[in-house]
Amino acid sequence: MKKILFAAFLLFAAVSTVNADNNERPTTIDKLPAIAQQFLAQHFKGLTVAFVVEEPKLTGSEYEVTYTDRTEVDFGANGEWTTVERKYEAVPASIIPAQISDYVAKGNFTGQFIRKIERNAYTWEIELSKGLEIEFDKQFNVIGYDD
Repeated sequence: MKKILFAAFLLFAAVSTVNADNNERPTTIDKLPAIAQQFLAQHFKGLTVAFVVEEPKLTGSEYEVTYTDRTEVDFGANGEWTTVERKYEAVPASIIPAQISDYVAKGNFTGQFIRKIERNAYTWEIELSKGLEIEFDKQFNVIGYDD
């Protein structure tokens, strides 16, 4: 009996994994939470939206907005941004905490800019234009580098 239950569990897990990407569905900016709409209007006003994707989760939906210049902005279920990535330009300075901006400005990163910023409950991570990634804790202490 244990073998049958284990096999059923494995089958369920495999099917869930295969269908995970199928949960994504296209949507529009006006369907985003109000806080996300305000963020986009404030920081990405001049860009043209290419597409918006909604990914339903157990506790709400997460969203990804992609612009025609390949800028991507991800939002959590609460509507707060989680990741901003620009392919060819700097992330808007207005969303970068002063401690991170100061660290990059005072460091040995001449001629580089922040092209990606990501945050979660525990850390902040940035990627500079030459590919160096720097991870900070919530108090903005550097906790790691990755190139």
